[in-house]
Amino acid sequence: MNEPNAMPDVLERQNKKLSILYEIALTVGKSLDLKTILSEVLEKVIAFMGVDAGVIYVIDDETLEMIPMTFRNISDAVVKDLCERKVKVGECMCGSIAECDREVIILEKASLDPRFTRGVLKKENMEFYAGLPLKARNKVVGVLCVISHSPYAPDHELLDILRAATQPIGLAIENARMFEHTRRETDARIRYSNFAGIITGSAKMTSILELVRKITDVPSSILIYGESGTGKELIAKALHFNSIRKDRPFIAVNCAALNENLLESELFGYVKGAFTGAAGDKIGLFEAADNGTLFLDEVEAMSKSLQVKLLRVLQDSTFFPVGSTRPTTVNVRIIAATNQHLEETIKTKQFREDLYYRLNVIRIDLPPLRERAEDIPLLARYFLAKFSKRMEKDIRRISDEAMQVLLNYAWPGNIRELENALERAVVVAEADEIRAGDLPLTITAQTADLRQDWSLERVKQEHIAKVLGLVGGNKKKAAKLLGLDTTTLWRIAKAIDGQ
Repeated sequence: MNEPNAMPDVLERQNKKLSILYEIALTVGKSLDLKTILSEVLEKVIAFMGVDAGVIYVIDDETLEMIPMTFRNISDAVVKDLCERKVKVGECMCGSIAECDREVIILEKASLDPRFTRGVLKKENMEFYAGLPLKARNKVVGVLCVISHSPYAPDHELLDILRAATQPIGLAIENARMFEHTRRETDARIRYSNFAGIITGSAKMTSILELVRKITDVPSSILIYGESGTGKELIAKALHFNSIRKDRPFIAVNCAALNENLLESELFGYVKGAFTGAAGDKIGLFEAADNGTLFLDEVEAMSKSLQVKLLRVLQDSTFFPVGSTRPTTVNVRIIAATNQHLEETIKTKQFREDLYYRLNVIRIDLPPLRERAEDIPLLARYFLAKFSKRMEKDIRRISDEAMQVLLNYAWPGNIRELENALERAVVVAEADEIRAGDLPLTITAQTADLRQDWSLERVKQEHIAKVLGLVGGNKKKAAKLLGLDTTTLWRIAKAIDGQ
């Protein structure tokens, strides 16, 4: 008797499902700004699921960190923890979902699940939890999590809609990434073409740029040495984008950011079944950079076993993906960078000597900022203009006093530290110029110290005054303790009293 009414119910549910998916598809197609898209999508997901909260993570391909791109109704403690101590692929619940490419649905007492390894998540009092991988081109690019803090029992159709919604969300992440990659490459070509993005007037840097111009098309390996923040990647990009390889990929990887196994997988790729979680083949960065440039930053952090594999690539341009017995051949120019003296690491057996000579065919030594002080005003004004525009503030100059502070500082963090200092100054500045008080205290405090009298004569006088104080002003006792004759001590003491 109820069969005639069943059909309208089925159609209504199907229409509802299609309507929700259509709304999500329209949302992801509205913009290429990923944060805006995902924020709107998450609101729609929470609304149709009828849950309390949610998070969408996007995986950083370089660091394998799970970036919480948008979240709703999550406690401040959890937000702070997720943003400051980012979960990596393989860690905690969402990292495991990404690594294994499998959804996790917990219908009750979710916070008690041992797969939540972060203490702050155990205190979140989650009752229901659903975590689903977001995929594009058969690769996990993020994770969608929805949460309820009270008892919640979704029906199968709601969960099916949630699963279906992951497809357009995954594609939106991939499309936004592709757009951003294209935009960055275009900007890089403009910025680095003819070295336009390198700001300098110093003789040392001018000499380096003359060398760089000579070697842009040389296929030999290049080693860039410089302290942290001196612009090693900037020089590497200038080499690439002014070379015949400029239309091919430039790929940068920080060898210190990943552990040995992850770095090996990233560099050389792997085949399906090579290890737990290897659900399919993955192309490594060497293969992705074919006919282009691979920039290996902090190369000294590479393990001995990876150094052997890198040496093989440098020798005959071949390597084996993890788990594969078939060699892969590539044409890649390698630019390595380090802030360590590799000669010292060779002596301690931490770095292979044969690899060092393979990498060090052409060497570029970048001077620290303190050795190119004439560039400080140029760079400071460039960063001032950059951050004033970004923060929509009309700050056009740096006061003479503030500029003197910048010139007197030693810059242990080099250009990167100068950039951060100007960004901070623009944020806090209340006038139409940057003043000394707008600069970080670490910089102004050191400059204030430098203004004091640090002469040996001044230190000697302070020491004698201290000894005189210890003996109650008795100059004979003080002279004996100091190893001076009384006449000399009287003369110095008189000079001290006269100040």
